[in-house]
Order: sequence, then structure tokens, then C-alpha cells
Amino acid sequence: MSERPATPDERQAIDAEASACVARLQAEPGAAERQAVCDWINADPRHAVAFARAEAAWEMSQRLCADPPVVGALPWAGDDVVAMLLSRRGLVGGLLAASSAAVVATAAWRYERDVQLYRTQIGERRIVVLSDGSRVQLNTGSTIEAAMTAKARKIRLVRGEALFEVAHNKARPFLVDAGTAQLRAVGTAFNVRIRDEVVELTVTEGVVAVSSGGQVLRSAAAPHIAAGGGAVIRPGAVAPTQLDDAEMRQRTAWREGVIELDGETLAQAVEEFNRYRSAPIILGDARLANIRVGGRFEVDEADKFLLALETGFPIRAMPASDGSLLLVAKP
Repeated sequence: MSERPATPDERQAIDAEASACVARLQAEPGAAERQAVCDWINADPRHAVAFARAEAAWEMSQRLCADPPVVGALPWAGDDVVAMLLSRRGLVGGLLAASSAAVVATAAWRYERDVQLYRTQIGERRIVVLSDGSRVQLNTGSTIEAAMTAKARKIRLVRGEALFEVAHNKARPFLVDAGTAQLRAVGTAFNVRIRDEVVELTVTEGVVAVSSGGQVLRSAAAPHIAAGGGAVIRPGAVAPTQLDDAEMRQRTAWREGVIELDGETLAQAVEEFNRYRSAPIILGDARLANIRVGGRFEVDEADKFLLALETGFPIRAMPASDGSLLLVAKP
């Protein structure tokens, strides 16, 4: 595979072919045509980068036409890859070599299989029933991709949070990729949330095998998390933890449209409410961040939460013209 930067003429030709490939894939092509596109992507890292750039443009055009617009990463690539592709029009040398493998892998995952895309907007929750009968509950601002084959059921949680209720089928393992976490289940139920630096797993039924950083899930050494347990997963590290009933209820309260707070810091509480808001609540004073708060609120009841704050603490919520709210200490 060539890593030589394209000349202007070559890049123009590659970009044109990439745009044509994206157009063909949006027209519901057959398996042979999809394979031809995948072969072209895999033929040269410059093809992969051009394809990602062309698809980013197509995704953006769809978002601009949407109401409300979709904000965030492309449905198949991490924010770091997207930022690199969109912010730098000349990817050459080492940057090209470093990015091409990831771009090829994600593009191939999507188009070598019959992948279905499901997503929710900010403030939206949704239940998806997969072709095998498994149910997926998506929380606010979440995206999954599902590739259902005869041998396996492969899900990618691209962003956000989802609870999986897996239909029992030993012959077709249920595999979930979430950031650096890989999860394997047969007939079980578990909640997965992608946070800024970790992936949070909560098992409500059955057993889930966990790995991180590409370890083999079939290995006996892979941690197995049973119902009533959870894990925090970082690159190359899995930290199991036992959860009591209150913690289990709190982690899955979103399914009822509820935020439960029990001694969380104000910073953590604000983070929870902001998941459901297009205009954020902002901590304007770092001294407020570690105040401990509690209560049970509907996900769209930020106004009641803020009223409770202003009543119980020396805090004032100041609205801004863009709809955001600034929390400051009362003088």
C-alpha cells in the first residue's frame, strides 16, 4: 500500500472517485457493489482518507438539513479521527500512515457487512428491536451500529449509552465494541456507557465477558462480570466492582427518564443534566464543583434541580442569551 502523498491531479481523481463511492453506497447497492467499494478503500490509504473526507461532507449535509441537527462524531469514527480528517486538508507522510489503518478498519467494518445505524438526538430515548429479537434501549445522544450475521451479532456503541437485552442464542454470540472495551454475551442484559475517559459496564442479568485493548474474549483470563456487578474499563485495564441495589437502580434510572443523585458532586450532577440539554449548565465558580447533592428528578427537570440548588445552597443560576445557565456563588 502506497504512503506517497498524492499530487494535485491524483488527489482530484481520488476525491472524485471517493465521492462517487459514497453516492453509490447511499443508493442501497447490492453486495457486489459494496464489496467493490470496500476493495477500492482497502487498495490505498489515500483512498481511505479521501473516502472518509467525502463521507464526512455527506454526513454534514444531512445534518444541516435535519431538525434538530445532529451534533458530534461521525457514526463510525472516533472524534479524534474526524477532527484530523476535517481540520487538515493535506494529510501526508507520517499522519497518513498513522491514520490510514484506523480509517480502513472502520470503513471496512461498515461496508463489508449489512450494517444498520441507530441513533438518538439530545433528550431523546429510543427502543430498537434487532433482527434476532434482542432489544436495545438507547439513551440521549447515542449511536450504535449493528451487523447481524449467521455466526455472530456484532454491535458497536459509537457514543452515548445503551442497555442491551440479548436474545439467547449460543450459536451466535452477542459482541459489543464500546471505545476500548469489548464485551461478549449470549443471553443476558447489561448497560454500557461511554464516558470521557472510561467505559462503564453494569450487568443486570446473566454474565458478560469483558476485555480491553483487543484481548481475546474467549480467553479464560478475561474477566466475567455477573448480574449485580459492574466494571470500569480503560485501555488495557478492566476494574470489576460489586454494586448494591441502590447503585444498580441509579445507573439504570435513565430508562424511566430519571436522574437519581445520592451524594454526587455538583460537577457530576451538572454533567448528568447536560446530557439531556442542547444548552448546557455551566459551573462558573470552581468552588461549587465539590458540593454534594441528592434528589430524584426527571431528565427534563433541570429547572427544578436548579431551584433546589438556589434554595439549599448559596448558589445563583444566571441565564444567558443562548439558553445556557451559569452557576455562580451568591455574594
